[in-house]
Amino acid sequence: MRIGIFSDTFPPQVNGVANTALTSAITLGNLGHEVFVYTVAGSLLRRQGGELNGDGDYPFTIIRLPSVPAMVYHDQRIPLPLGLAINHARRVRLDIIHAHTPFSIGWEAVLAAKLFNIPIVGTHHTFYDKYLKHVKLDYAWARSFSWNYVNFYYNCCDAVVSPSKSLAQELKNYGLKRPMEIIVNAIDTELFKPAGDDIAKERLKSSLGFRKKTLVYMGRVSYEKKIDQVVRAFAMALKSEPFIGLVIVGDGPEKGAIELLVKDLGIGKNVSFVGFKRGGELVEVLQASDVFVTASDSENMPLSVLEAMSAGLPVIGARALGIPEIVKEGVNGLLFTPGDLRDMAEKIILLTRDGEMARSFSNNSRSLALNYSRGSVTRSLERFYNDIIHQRLPNN
Repeated sequence: MRIGIFSDTFPPQVNGVANTALTSAITLGNLGHEVFVYTVAGSLLRRQGGELNGDGDYPFTIIRLPSVPAMVYHDQRIPLPLGLAINHARRVRLDIIHAHTPFSIGWEAVLAAKLFNIPIVGTHHTFYDKYLKHVKLDYAWARSFSWNYVNFYYNCCDAVVSPSKSLAQELKNYGLKRPMEIIVNAIDTELFKPAGDDIAKERLKSSLGFRKKTLVYMGRVSYEKKIDQVVRAFAMALKSEPFIGLVIVGDGPEKGAIELLVKDLGIGKNVSFVGFKRGGELVEVLQASDVFVTASDSENMPLSVLEAMSAGLPVIGARALGIPEIVKEGVNGLLFTPGDLRDMAEKIILLTRDGEMARSFSNNSRSLALNYSRGSVTRSLERFYNDIIHQRLPNN
């Protein structure tokens, strides 16, 4: 198949949508499909190819479109002039288009599909209404507009993919009419794996300066992730377990505020900020940790949680939206009531004290994570593509 992947975000940008689009392009390319990725360049200069996320040859062609910063959200860019992706899609005669974002490049995907009669699939990745505070529009009317806009976009596609049942149901509630398929996010289960044994884990802990029992958060340091709640609950747990540690992996607009909160709570000796980590360095941080914790109540199917599970970590998470679909209460983790700091602190204390429970959860996390392997997910995606293409053939 000749597959066009359209996304307004792609590495070296760091976020779940960008990483999912990259993983899809790599795995489909490795299976022999001809894959073209349409995304933004970091400037008005048009570039073919370009740096992604580290070194290496990639089994796809990337077309970076000249762009300017989006005025309402400085982390994103808008391609200018419009139409370059459409023209390229016409020339390479795509068999199917897969749009990962419902914004500028997503609309180029829809126009290319309509103009050249190409089947189009759209993946809806997240609850966009949870991010409106970033653009100072966190109001009821804006949340309603956000859902109406998203559904208008995906009703322009032939079919829609959602990684989680909770997001799929919300789309339907707001009026999605197109066929829906649940296809989970894929992770590299060969890269993200447990340390191997207790000796290897302790060696990593020592080399990284981690405490005997270490919790880890990994992801964007932003308001919707509610990292301040993790820090406050951790401070409460420290009163009973004074030797545990918390490692925060990532960066973002709230990092300064979180660092100040740690200082104000007087827990600086127990909390470490290690910034962004990638590849083997990230895996080592997870392998040296004991529990993954997140307080976010806006998650769909976060790659960070799946990667932590693949590395064999039990998870403490909020009982909200997509988290309970991947964190099974009493099987590979513990869930707390969103916003309930005492409930979260009690879960932290329980899981750091009960070694047998933690070991059982660790094994189960790894087993569950294998269901999200690249190979398994990509085979589901291939079947879905073939079904959509077959439905569009004459006499079908």
